[in-house]
Amino acid sequence: MATDILGSMKERLEDDLTGISRTEEGLRAVMDSRYGEIVVRVDHDVEAASVRVSVVVPPPAGAGPDFLVWCLSINAQYWDVKIGLDDDGLLLVHADLDAEPSADVASLTTLVIDRVDTIVELLDDDLVPFLLEHGLGTPPQQTRWRARGEREERDEHDA
Repeated sequence: MATDILGSMKERLEDDLTGISRTEEGLRAVMDSRYGEIVVRVDHDVEAASVRVSVVVPPPAGAGPDFLVWCLSINAQYWDVKIGLDDDGLLLVHADLDAEPSADVASLTTLVIDRVDTIVELLDDDLVPFLLEHGLGTPPQQTRWRARGEREERDEHDA
């Protein structure tokens, strides 16, 4: 169930997460990344006094043990974001943040934005190259990932 902390955060998040909306489960925003369209979720667990920032994506079909080793390696590299599986077997890229009832909402919002950026970075800069390197993903996905990577490189070069 959505909570007051989320209601307080929503307005602050609107500049960074365009189209963010409040649902029964929490806050949701759709983002377009190199990986593809992703749904960013921000949920508050009152009993655990935490906020979870997460994105769920399907695991790459046929990835096998190399992908599991890659996930473990990424979990060791990233301190603030982790990869796991949700109850449906989907990849859950997430960060859990302390959110006591007395938490400073402005600071917590800044951390949420930082974690969203890190999750997108993991997907775009780590997962996508792994998938391309191992020939995983559909042909249209691979084409999109290559094109967006080239476009981002041109944009960085021109900046």
